[in-house]
Amino acid sequence: MKIPQYIYITENKKETKEAFECIFQSEQPEKLLIVTSGASARKLKWLFGFLLSNRIKAEKLLIERSDKRALEKTLEKIKKGSFDFCIGIGGGKILDIAKYASYVEKIKFVSFPTLLSHDGIASPVAVIRDGKHWSESRTAESPFAVIIDLKTVGDAATASLLSGIGDLVANLFASMDAEVYKKKNKEEYNALATGIAHSASLLVFPDFSKISINKISKNELRHLAWGLILSGIAMSIAGNSKPASGAEHKISHAIDYLFSPSVSHGFTVSIGNVISAFLHQKFRQEIVEFNLSLGLPVLCEDIGIKKEKFVDAVLYAGKIRPDRYTILEEKKLTKKGVLKLLDKIEET
Repeated sequence: MKIPQYIYITENKKETKEAFECIFQSEQPEKLLIVTSGASARKLKWLFGFLLSNRIKAEKLLIERSDKRALEKTLEKIKKGSFDFCIGIGGGKILDIAKYASYVEKIKFVSFPTLLSHDGIASPVAVIRDGKHWSESRTAESPFAVIIDLKTVGDAATASLLSGIGDLVANLFASMDAEVYKKKNKEEYNALATGIAHSASLLVFPDFSKISINKISKNELRHLAWGLILSGIAMSIAGNSKPASGAEHKISHAIDYLFSPSVSHGFTVSIGNVISAFLHQKFRQEIVEFNLSLGLPVLCEDIGIKKEKFVDAVLYAGKIRPDRYTILEEKKLTKKGVLKLLDKIEET
């Protein structure tokens, strides 16, 4: 089990530079590889100027996807360049490639997310795209260090924050699946990890239903950041993603596979959260009101999927990760049962 050795949540450029300096002084890296996207490189010129002009040798690698080609490109760069430190700067796709490549090549990885869109910022899981409709979750290691600049993530699109909130709230329902069905799961149950994941979700649920997402405060951003970090740590402790990924994530993956919607991960997970709440018969009214107050989806139609087709996704979700037993498998849902469930949600 490895968890981040350094965690910094900074509020300005000065604090962010000091955080990097602290890590560099302690770890004495010889050569840095900075993996990022063109958009992040343009937006954060001050940070790249600092890192590339530092006393430590550093090179920049631009990637735009999280597919196997991007992974191969990054692995080749690390091997040929003899890097001993990797810094990922960007959204989830960039971080996942940098994280997994660092894990394969056994070098230290620093996560600098530009978005708080999901808990991959500190988790041991990397999602690699495998074709247009499917992605593969690979086990890696948690970042050696995580630095979150609240100004950077606060300036990002509102949708990214909503996605992160939806992904974090999922822990509430994933931890229910892990706890209730621990004797039916093939994966080992870890009470500490499940408790941490559950507690992390409470940093935003239900209190964030009262916030103005367009005027989110630094304190609220800090709560979201810590929640996502703790979620990643919970996965590291468990040795799998179960504390933060249950029925709601299976539904999200099924939606991605069958429909490839043009919305962020946390939005499809949010629909899964609603379904899980109704299946568990807990927090039903609360999750509907929470999503509506923030502008997160409640119904499949909210992301452009017709109910009749969405039924297929819910039924297909039960076939994903058969080793992970959830409320979906327990209920043995039928097409008629799913339609009845969706009608109940509409009536709420």
